[in-house]
Amino acid sequence: MSNPEEQYPQEEENLDYQWQEACFRALRERDEQKVPERLREANAAIQERLSRLEPWPDGREMTALNEAVQRLHELRNKYLK
Repeated sequence: MSNPEEQYPQEEENLDYQWQEACFRALRERDEQKVPERLREANAAIQERLSRLEPWPDGREMTALNEAVQRLHELRNKYLK
């Protein structure tokens, strides 16, 4: 099984969408005290993106948004029981 960190780009890598930076930062956070704030930042970035009507996310971005929401939900369940 692969290391979960390998799934997420490192900060120096190019991201497809601006909102992904906050999501990846939350998913890579290892300090349990910082996880709640990282989750708030990631959720805010996603909400900000979805609140913009133009350009509306295409299919590829919507898939990435859905995957990010699912992974953040898993992280929230793991750390915020």
